[in-house]
Amino acid sequence: MPYRDLSFWFDSLAESGADDLAPRASLPGDIDTDVAIIGGGLTGLWTAYYLARADPALRITVLEKRIAGFGASGRNGGWCSALFPASAASLARRHGRDAAIAMRRAMVETVDEVGRVAATEGIACDFVRGGTV
Repeated sequence: MPYRDLSFWFDSLAESGADDLAPRASLPGDIDTDVAIIGGGLTGLWTAYYLARADPALRITVLEKRIAGFGASGRNGGWCSALFPASAASLARRHGRDAAIAMRRAMVETVDEVGRVAATEGIACDFVRGGTV
């Protein structure tokens, strides 16, 4: 099955002319790197992005078995949410009120950061800041 058939996001690359989805060649042998990140999903790529911003001299290697975004990151619904999979009350009971507030604030700030990076880097992802009830 072609990679573009796995996800709307991969399929939409064909419209942009970037329909060359294929795993990269294996490394030719040992390499020297300062940071090796295993996995080219959202967590791995965001980690590489922030490490490179913090220290452009770092040699960062992202290792991915297939293609970047192959797993759950590339098959998501295309939305960022500040919602926790638990109520504020249960978070407060489990971790304390201050920690629950800090977790909620971090989630909201993360959505804002996705929008900021998309705008700063010129990423055409149709980011829209929605809300939650």
